[in-house]
Amino acid sequence: METVDARARLGRPFVVGRASLAALRQLVPLVAPAVVVFAPLGLITALALLPLLSGSAVVRNGELEIFGAEPGQLLVSGAAVLVAFTVAQAVVFPATVLIAASLQAGGRPVSARRALGVSLRRLPSMMLLVLLAALVFALVVAAGYAALTVTGSAVPAMIVFVGLALFTMPALLAVPAIVLEGRSAIGAVGRGYDLVIGHEPSSVFTLACGVYVIPGVVSAALDAAMAGLHGPALMYATGLAGGVLAPVGTAFQASVITRQFLHRLALRPDPVSAEELDRILAGLPDTGPRRRVRFPLVLPALLLPGLVHGGVATANPFGWLETSETDVTAAWWNAFGDGTDGFALRAGDLRALYAGPGTGLVALVHGGFQQPSAMFACADATCRRARLRHAHGANQDLGLEPGGAALPDGRLVLTSWTRHHAEWDTWKRLGLLICDQRACLPPPGGRPLISRHDVAGLLPLAMSARPDGGLVVATAEQVESGRGRYDAEISLILCADPACTRPVSRKVARIPSGGYYPESKTLSVAVGADGGPVVARMDSRTGAIHVISCDTPACARPRVTRPVPPQAIERTRDTPRHAVAVAVRPDGRPVLAYQDIRDSAARFVDCRSRDCARHVTVTLSGESYAPPVPVIDRAGRVLVAYQDAVRPYVMLATCAEGRCARTAVTGTRNGPGDVLAMALDQAGRPVILWTDDNGSYFSDGRWSLLVTTPLNLPLSRAEG
Repeated sequence: METVDARARLGRPFVVGRASLAALRQLVPLVAPAVVVFAPLGLITALALLPLLSGSAVVRNGELEIFGAEPGQLLVSGAAVLVAFTVAQAVVFPATVLIAASLQAGGRPVSARRALGVSLRRLPSMMLLVLLAALVFALVVAAGYAALTVTGSAVPAMIVFVGLALFTMPALLAVPAIVLEGRSAIGAVGRGYDLVIGHEPSSVFTLACGVYVIPGVVSAALDAAMAGLHGPALMYATGLAGGVLAPVGTAFQASVITRQFLHRLALRPDPVSAEELDRILAGLPDTGPRRRVRFPLVLPALLLPGLVHGGVATANPFGWLETSETDVTAAWWNAFGDGTDGFALRAGDLRALYAGPGTGLVALVHGGFQQPSAMFACADATCRRARLRHAHGANQDLGLEPGGAALPDGRLVLTSWTRHHAEWDTWKRLGLLICDQRACLPPPGGRPLISRHDVAGLLPLAMSARPDGGLVVATAEQVESGRGRYDAEISLILCADPACTRPVSRKVARIPSGGYYPESKTLSVAVGADGGPVVARMDSRTGAIHVISCDTPACARPRVTRPVPPQAIERTRDTPRHAVAVAVRPDGRPVLAYQDIRDSAARFVDCRSRDCARHVTVTLSGESYAPPVPVIDRAGRVLVAYQDAVRPYVMLATCAEGRCARTAVTGTRNGPGDVLAMALDQAGRPVILWTDDNGSYFSDGRWSLLVTTPLNLPLSRAEG
């Protein structure tokens, strides 16, 4: 090769454009090292990780995602993959630079095998360069964060970050200095800065545009083009884009860096430039016999990872959990307005979820702060179409927590306290409201469940529907037992019909109580297939849980047991979250899911008898946020949904015979919310309603309400 011709050609301006055109013309040889290295490496990595992550893979809306693995497992496997691909890139990129140099100097491309051989010999220097780059990047980020901390403004922090990042651009020329001149990592960095001294603005602009800006714009354009895709189409598009963009991007970046390096050499003084270019050209490996590799032979290697990526998610050959998930807030966040009296659904407002009419769902909503209770109705299990129906009533006390139950026809029954006045006297009366798709109104012929109560705010309520179409309402009245002690008097209000035209009240138990803490989530009632109600009551001071069970719908002979004993804790304002919920199996045996008052751990109590005198307790997680929810599916399995506060997952436990198998159903994006509810849809599948992020009554829109449905929940035997 003639050095004079090479100098003249390489000294021409518009480096980015010329390098990009050269890369486009010679794309096949430039992507060959990436294909040779990354195709088998990706296959080996996938085969190695599959046994580790097979239990943590979920196909959500047709897209493969990994969550639910142990943090340590994810950290180790993620670090191993990062190291493997970093080392591979430290071999592939210099090899691509070597091929680009042979092309831009006017010769034939060096073969991928020879280029990779040279690159492997330079690997120690390249790895040291990678470590230096990681250290410099950390320092640049730290400087930007320090500027943000000191000034409190993002603008100075961004100026510092961008300024320092631009200052490091000449270090990119260290790669060709290592592979073409055989320099050490430190010497190569110095060489890069030496070449651009006096030409800093143009060189920095060239490197920044060719290596970062243009690839970033292309990547953003691809993301925008795929924004409307979902499910398998998105998986195929993502895999294909990644499989093609990574090697092609490496080829264009290497071409720009190499061209800029040779361009700066060509513009140096004549004797120096000629000598340096002669050494580089003489040091290029022999190209060997000319072997023309055609693009159709490389194309399958570029497309195969994407096709496999999308095909695995579509066919699901490993039987991973498949889920359907909808971000409800994305559809209706600004939809509620006219017709809702200014009512804004907040992250902590939802209380319970029930199966609705047809394939729909209904949820109980209580806004608090003088907002009426409501029914939140979804047209189908995806909840993409939703509406709100308020429970208005004269003299309604809006601040008191309602109880709720779903009727077989999909209507929602709510308890409602109303204020009544007499001379120098005010009390409250408990009645019912029935919500359908149009409104929430008192039932015709309904009678008061409680005619008079002076301190209704201290009376927790829970309600459940009966198999015969009636209702059961449970209350827990605090009564003094002498010497400063209190008991909780548990009563049942039995209704033979949804309107409760003839309510029957019966006191069924009197149990020790720590005092007046009427949290609504500490009382739960469920009704078995034979109509016998079961009540679970948690003491808000000690965490003790009593179970009151009945063999008959009339509950003439209730039995009381205490499966969870009292805890020696001191009640403070920061007492951990605690709650209890009960469900009843078809054979009448109840199950409990509760948050322990000591540490908010989610636990499951498997009752071995109808009165829960014999039971097994299983700890599902450490600290939990929203209370766990149990349901009994059509196969008689116990399903418990809970949200781990430490690991950002919504979990579903399948429990039988005192043992539980745990499955991560979905992952939170921001943080755990207050709401977690579950019901069975018309197909008998569990539908989980949950909130992501702060769950605050004062949330300003930065939260999401999501509905997640496992579509192929396995019927495997539960494990401990």
